[in-house]
Amino acid sequence: MLSRIISNILFLSLTIFSFAQCKTVENNTSQNKSSSKPITSIGDSMKTIKLNGDKSMELHIKKNTKPGDPATHFEYIVYEVNTKNILKQGSYRGTHIDWNDNTSLKLIPYIGMEQKPISDNPEDEFISNTQKQITIIKLKNSK
Repeated sequence: MLSRIISNILFLSLTIFSFAQCKTVENNTSQNKSSSKPITSIGDSMKTIKLNGDKSMELHIKKNTKPGDPATHFEYIVYEVNTKNILKQGSYRGTHIDWNDNTSLKLIPYIGMEQKPISDNPEDEFISNTQKQITIIKLKNSK
């Protein structure tokens, strides 16, 4: 009987000790995560370079994010690889820019919350949906 009481007390003390250790390790881990979080500045930007399918043109994209604006602001330049001539450059507010094919870019717009149609006329809804479509930019005439 006495050995059973001692073993129960030992078991309870080990259980409490292990729970206390788990909680301590968990707190230390969360403190390490918060201190190692990368610090980003306002107006943070990223640059990427993408080649088209036949590797004759380079697309340079600079992505800028602004606080309070869910869309990304892009600055893009398309160069010819051989001559380094600028074929197209501009800026765009949306979600993504990528190659559509070897001679055109695909600009994907930012679409926020969908709104109820203002009118019951389906033609009015069709006109408002055309503004939400993907934009294709031709860079040069295909040969």
